[in-house]
Amino acid sequence: MSADNHDQVMEAFRSAMRLESRFALRDEMGFDDIPGWDSLGHMNLVVELESRFGISLDIDDIAMIDSVKAVRELVAREQAR
Repeated sequence: MSADNHDQVMEAFRSAMRLESRFALRDEMGFDDIPGWDSLGHMNLVVELESRFGISLDIDDIAMIDSVKAVRELVAREQAR
């Protein structure tokens, strides 16, 4: 994933979870580490990713999202298609 995509994924998280810009996101962070990442936040993130990256995620993809790293890898995979 390019540096631009990395930043866009981080911005997607910040937007979907309504995080302050100073909140440090790291690849290993998951549901318990990110404020607002509950079921509604999860769906907000999916909508944000689909809109921002012009991708369409299926239910299996959505269920696999459990960390920042998983999101970054998913976006990279979908963009490579």
